[in-house]
Amino acid sequence: MTSISAASTGNYQSPLQRLQQELQSEVSAGTISSSDQSAISTALTDIDTALQSSRSSDRSSGTRPSKDEMQSKIDDLISNEVSNGTLTSDQADELKNVFQSAFANGPGGAGGPPPDDSSSASSSTDSTSSTSTDSTTAEILQQFLQALQQSQSSSSSYGANGSSSGSSDFSALLIDIKS
Repeated sequence: MTSISAASTGNYQSPLQRLQQELQSEVSAGTISSSDQSAISTALTDIDTALQSSRSSDRSSGTRPSKDEMQSKIDDLISNEVSNGTLTSDQADELKNVFQSAFANGPGGAGGPPPDDSSSASSSTDSTSSTSTDSTTAEILQQFLQALQQSQSSSSSYGANGSSSGSSDFSALLIDIKS
């Protein structure tokens, strides 16, 4: 079990790691000067700390900010970095570009949070087909989850010899790999 969990977490990057990697890429490409890198990196750490604090209070209250609220919060934090002298306004613009580039393909990498429904529909040029595909996928996923919940709630137990006692439809899930 530990090898599976270690393998699955090996590809995950925190948002701060993704931003730092994007910052390094932009410095290497010459988009951001190496003299600005230190200030922007410091600002990234400050912003990440503030967002983590905000995230834990959101969790305790059971709320989750929308994409627009999160964008507004990040913009405010970047403005604070300019106000307190950590960044110049040009560096703030560079930092906004780093955020945009790092999360251009959505907020989550492996293990990241799923994008909200509005962003997936609005990012498509043909929202009608995207919405119908999304709703079909959502319906299938909902049906799967209901079936999973029902199977989990049915009383079924296994004896020491592996035989099942109780009613269960798991036999349909078995695959004969020898044939």
